[in-house]
Amino acid sequence: MIENIKTMFSKMNDYTRDTALSCLMSEFKLDNKKAITKNWMIGGRIPEKYQERTVVIFQNLLREQTMKVKEIEVNF
Repeated sequence: MIENIKTMFSKMNDYTRDTALSCLMSEFKLDNKKAITKNWMIGGRIPEKYQERTVVIFQNLLREQTMKVKEIEVNF
């Protein structure tokens, strides 16, 4: 599951990544985006109890990102 999370994170644009980190901070009562990025996303040390919810959050954010890109393409 960790590789899946890391793959989804790598597919996010900068705005979506920042939103994802903010969501993780809020959801799991964390206080440092850099630590989440370094330990969870780069290091792959995501606590098992948070992995399932993190996947759901990331899936929703990627879906939202894709919809925004499609909307821009249509309007362009």
